[in-house]
Amino acid sequence: MDKTLKGRQKTVQICSCIAVVLVALIFAVLSFMAILQTCRIDQANPYSEIVNFDNDLVLTNLALIGLTILGALALLRKNVSIGKVNTNFIVGVMLLVTTIVSLAWINLVQSIASGDAMILLNTARDAAENRYQSFFTSYDYYGNYSYYLFYPFQLGYVFFAEILFRVFGTGCSDILFQIPNVIALDFIYVGMVMIAKRLFDRKSVTNLTAILLTVCFQPMFMTTFTYGIIIGLAFSTWSVYHTIRFMQDSKLKNAVLAVILIAFSVLLKYNNMIVLAAICIALILHVIDKKKFIALAVAAAMIVCSVGLQKGIIASYAARSGAELNTQVSQTMYAYMGISDSGMAPGWYNGKAMETMRDSQMDADKANAVAKQGISDRLTYLTANHQLGEFYWKKFVSQLNEPSYESIWLSQVRRHNYPEGQALPKIVDSVYSGGMQKVLDNWFNYCVMMIYIFFTAGMLWLIVRKKLNTGSLILPVAVLGGVLYHMIFEAKSQYLLPYFVMMIPFAAYGLIESMRALHHKSSFLFK
Repeated sequence: MDKTLKGRQKTVQICSCIAVVLVALIFAVLSFMAILQTCRIDQANPYSEIVNFDNDLVLTNLALIGLTILGALALLRKNVSIGKVNTNFIVGVMLLVTTIVSLAWINLVQSIASGDAMILLNTARDAAENRYQSFFTSYDYYGNYSYYLFYPFQLGYVFFAEILFRVFGTGCSDILFQIPNVIALDFIYVGMVMIAKRLFDRKSVTNLTAILLTVCFQPMFMTTFTYGIIIGLAFSTWSVYHTIRFMQDSKLKNAVLAVILIAFSVLLKYNNMIVLAAICIALILHVIDKKKFIALAVAAAMIVCSVGLQKGIIASYAARSGAELNTQVSQTMYAYMGISDSGMAPGWYNGKAMETMRDSQMDADKANAVAKQGISDRLTYLTANHQLGEFYWKKFVSQLNEPSYESIWLSQVRRHNYPEGQALPKIVDSVYSGGMQKVLDNWFNYCVMMIYIFFTAGMLWLIVRKKLNTGSLILPVAVLGGVLYHMIFEAKSQYLLPYFVMMIPFAAYGLIESMRALHHKSSFLFK
């Protein structure tokens, strides 16, 4: 092997290790915090979305961790292996449980869209009837400026919803937009299983990934949310899968599919630019490592198609409506919101970004200047009062140590499509504020704690077992990007749910490798 090739490979290894170790450190801290504390949306007044920082029963959590490890070791000693079970059977059970639980919850709660989701569906319904008033005016809160002068990137989901309205009619209920979430979630889960199979090529890891996805119910409860989070994640998951296949097999058809899928992912949910960035980083490292320069063309195509498709949709609505959609809230304004106080938790949504633009009469230069000054003033205040560290610490844990990711809360605070005066089904009330709420709260807390612990282990095992490559780097870098992005900009725990799902294949790998290592050591000690 020549020195140039060795140097390139060493560069890739160093960059990859730095990223993975950083992710491991972040989630090692979160694992520790998950044992000590849990953040919860205040059930006394859920509509206020206030985050409580509750101390946990530390000894109970340590006992649960210990029992989980001992149980896994006991199965190993009895030669019981999930790798012996047929993968298709486990995936079939996964899809059955996911579909039934999601559809049952959608049908039981009959959630009606509100807030931004309602605005998007109303715009799509009107557009399907060739009415475009929402592109010219809005609510008092927006200063009667069109919502899409602030958030034109939301038109990707409007486009998707308009298609459904045109196909099924504008009189259909919100459930029409929740069912695609269920279908998308099934695709996400299958995609994650396929990614695990591609990256680790071990049946036990593949099967455990499917099992962990099945028992982490948070995404199933979020299917009531008529927004682009779940559907966008489905497209980005399969884009990652085809990118990995392209890196491994160099087949152009996988590159083409990866490009198309990530473009639709970004269209449906703009935050998936984070996944796009992670893929492009991996592709650039792949070029350095393998000198496959076509990967640069793939990365460029992803950026051009993702940005181009979204701009094309915005331009099409501008042309159809006759409105000028040439402004939007900037990242500087989002950063201003992200460093500001909120009644929910530090840096959570507080309206600052939109309000800065609105109060500047849609003058972007003026709004950016106000936002920059606001950021400077907040940094000065927080630093002078020795609160900067506390602010960002609470912002950090309030998002990542809230184990429900607001998945149940998202329907709890919305109206329900039941006749006036009719009570919600008893099981729904129980999930919201009764016995089932306590059960699910404890289960979510346990799941998140264990996923964080073994995801951290998985990051370290990638290095130790030399499984770290440009393909296995994509999802960890996306997780890292998601965490850092929401630390700087707008925060909410619901935004972190996609990254929790991305962690699961690596948590499965971390659990399998950790148990193998412990089993080997215990067998040696107790011969």
